[in-house]
Amino acid sequence: MNIFENITCDKYFTWMSLIIAIISIAFAFLQWRKSINTRRAEFINQILDKLRFDKELRKIIYVFEYNYNWYDGSFHGSKLEKSVDMLLSYVNYICYLKITKNISKTEFEIFQYEIHRICMSSSSKCYLWNLYHFSIINNAPCSFLYLIDYGISEKLFPKEFKKNTSLYEKTLNW
Repeated sequence: MNIFENITCDKYFTWMSLIIAIISIAFAFLQWRKSINTRRAEFINQILDKLRFDKELRKIIYVFEYNYNWYDGSFHGSKLEKSVDMLLSYVNYICYLKITKNISKTEFEIFQYEIHRICMSSSSKCYLWNLYHFSIINNAPCSFLYLIDYGISEKLFPKEFKKNTSLYEKTLNW
């Protein structure tokens, strides 16, 4: 065996090792992507499960579905306020996930019906408008800003929602 045969054999093993490494990296990458997609699907399912099957949230969604007039002066401090705030916080979080691109447009569409029903409620509009302006006057962040921004961008709220201080009946003291 001469020196040239040894070099050829080394090149062969080097190339084979490189090809095996590339195939292994590609396989690992595909497995990683599949794992991420599975975790995303589980995450979306958890959000959806809570929104559609949590007893407390379902009761409140029912109020929005049938457009009951729930927002008036007696709302603040009531048991209903806690439940409504819980639901609005939840859908605000979903809107946050959309804006930050932590869920895709397609994934967000799963939640759109409920979010649209909530935003279409006249009581929701009045409540969110009052909260927004109360926050501004008190130099505090608005708890439901992502939901409000979504409502405005989808034309579910009037475009002057944030600027017009006489758009709805003022219920909070601001």
